[in-house]
Amino acid sequence: MNEVPQRLLMPSVHDASLWQVRVKPGRERDLVFSLMRKALDVEFTARPLAILSAFQRDSLPGMIYVEARSSQQVSQACQGLVGIYPSRGISLVPIEEMASLLQIKKHHYNIAIGGWVRIKRGKYAGDLAQIVDKNGNGEEVGLKFIPRIDFNPKDEGGLEGKKRKKIGNGPTNMRPPQNPFNYEEVVKVYTRKAVAKRGHEFVFGGETYKDGFMEKDFKITNLQLDDISPTLDEIAQFTRSHDGETEGFDLSVIAEASRKAAVLVLQPGDHVEVFEGEQSGVHGVVDSINQDVVTITAIGMDIDGQKVDVAARSVRKKFKAGDHVKVMTGQNADETGLVVNVADNIVTFLSDMSMNEVQVFSKDLREAAEVGSGTNTVGNYELHDLVQLDLQTVGVIFKTERDSFRVLDQNGQVRLVQPHQISMRRDSHRATATDAEGHEVRVNDNMKEVDGEGRKGIVLHIHQSFFAFLHNRDVLENGGIFITRARSLVSLAPKGNIVKNNLDLTKMNPAMASPTGGMVGSGNMGRGPRDRIIGSLIIIVKGPHKGYAGSVKDTNGPIARIELLAGNKVITVDKDKIRIKL
Repeated sequence: MNEVPQRLLMPSVHDASLWQVRVKPGRERDLVFSLMRKALDVEFTARPLAILSAFQRDSLPGMIYVEARSSQQVSQACQGLVGIYPSRGISLVPIEEMASLLQIKKHHYNIAIGGWVRIKRGKYAGDLAQIVDKNGNGEEVGLKFIPRIDFNPKDEGGLEGKKRKKIGNGPTNMRPPQNPFNYEEVVKVYTRKAVAKRGHEFVFGGETYKDGFMEKDFKITNLQLDDISPTLDEIAQFTRSHDGETEGFDLSVIAEASRKAAVLVLQPGDHVEVFEGEQSGVHGVVDSINQDVVTITAIGMDIDGQKVDVAARSVRKKFKAGDHVKVMTGQNADETGLVVNVADNIVTFLSDMSMNEVQVFSKDLREAAEVGSGTNTVGNYELHDLVQLDLQTVGVIFKTERDSFRVLDQNGQVRLVQPHQISMRRDSHRATATDAEGHEVRVNDNMKEVDGEGRKGIVLHIHQSFFAFLHNRDVLENGGIFITRARSLVSLAPKGNIVKNNLDLTKMNPAMASPTGGMVGSGNMGRGPRDRIIGSLIIIVKGPHKGYAGSVKDTNGPIARIELLAGNKVITVDKDKIRIKL
């Protein structure tokens, strides 16, 4: 008896009208609240607002809606509020559209603990995460994912952590690579005061870390819930312990995680097999796909040549040892190789390019006749280029991915870099350095370490006549690229004889000698005589490193490169901020 017919609740010409007002995009919600606060402030004054309500819709950016009897009342209510543009026109919403603006479409999300999602925004945009908890309101979920901690903070205030505490999160910061949280590594850079331990958890930078993962609550709207298609490499990271060791690598669990995504990549002509259900064991060629049903033409057995309808979730691509395949998506996209092993829907193949074994999901493969070269070029940069990352850092690209690089810098750190984060490509073909025996080192020389591991390799690049990047196919780490000091190298060729047999006659003629000398890339181009403060012990008297002592490694005009005695760190300082130590 108390129910009101739905038709009587619909707006009519006798009700107040709904007006559309243009506002600054992104501030719709704030401006609705500003209208509400203004209405409350003037409610008991001589001139209260005549509007009845106001609201906004997330699906309609740049607009708010105000309920009032006339547009003049709306204009008076909006007067004085920054971000509202009544001068652009206040539009009357037709009566038949008023009800639809207030309709709420409820989204039904299929969220299960242990499921996979991707983060949409911020530093972790595109990263895979696993659901570990669901909040009661259904609007947020708890996730765990691989953290991205910056171990090269830009703030260089002090080596003992007095000033450089901030982790770069802004859009201009280089996105750090994914690495499990390691307490010892973090305190080396940010000191023990920056990390708090609470039972089995660590709190660092306002975030919580457990078992090497970051755990954080996210709103559902900030997550990608469909078409996740995790790669084998991504899921494998979640099977590792916090110290980086691989724990129980359950192939069946990983196979289940990719089963739904596998349906999306099936195409007519694919060779598939049925792995569950009544038709288990049947294999053949995909004839057609109709939503969740796949029609295959069977091969072999008693039903050879017959068409069989199978649920798409029960089908996977079939490969056998000896097949030549190509990776379609993921980190190893466009790479080709020979299949050596198949375990469920995980295929292991020998890469044509690197001759290393690679594991991928069968859904990410297709048969290929050609030999792919992999993604050796991204943007204007390619494999083994020497690139400038920032004012003080260079590195060599040792691996290329779909839209990024893996770079080994001069400090021996591996970085994940995107093309727009590279300042320039450096040319070191004419650069030289001096080895442990005093001989000249050039690019393409075959050298060997006299200290440390005794590694051998061909010189790819020389930086500042001090660092040498070498390449050796037998070194598995970092694509065979490693860095060392030129002074710790000796030539594998009889260098002394080479120098005697290849005299530079121009150096014997004083008239032809260059007044400035110095090779391009050697650090002395156009500087004239050697700076006499090079090699001197100095003390820094100004700036963030005031009080630190070190030795001058090199100079360039008004700037000096200083190797600090504390911390073995090389920094750049203005000459007027240092004083020679007597």
